[in-house]
Amino acid sequence: MTVQIDILNLIILVVVIVIAAFLLPLIWQLKKTARETDALLHDLRRELIPSLQDFREITERINRASAKIEKGSVHTENLLESLDEIFTSIRQVNRFFRQDACHIAENAACLIMGIRAAGKVFFKETREKGE
Repeated sequence: MTVQIDILNLIILVVVIVIAAFLLPLIWQLKKTARETDALLHDLRRELIPSLQDFREITERINRASAKIEKGSVHTENLLESLDEIFTSIRQVNRFFRQDACHIAENAACLIMGIRAAGKVFFKETREKGE
């Protein structure tokens, strides 16, 4: 029975040696991978934190700019309404000068011609009465 125990011990020893032979390179590779992962995480932390801070700053600037744009759009809307009123007034003045002013000028010319004609008739009659 001692031979069987010795053989069993030998088999267990061989299995342990074989497992150790496969596990040791695996352990070394895991150790190397862990170091590289740690270095990568360190680099990411070193580069990512300033990038995230810059991203936050950019986001805040965009938010401030969009708020100013919203305020500006209200002012722009008021400005456009004012410009529309101004253009409407200009159109009305233009229409007045084109149509109404021409009619007023015609009426004034007719009035002046009528006054002249009346004046000529009046002066003609006063001369005739005076002679």
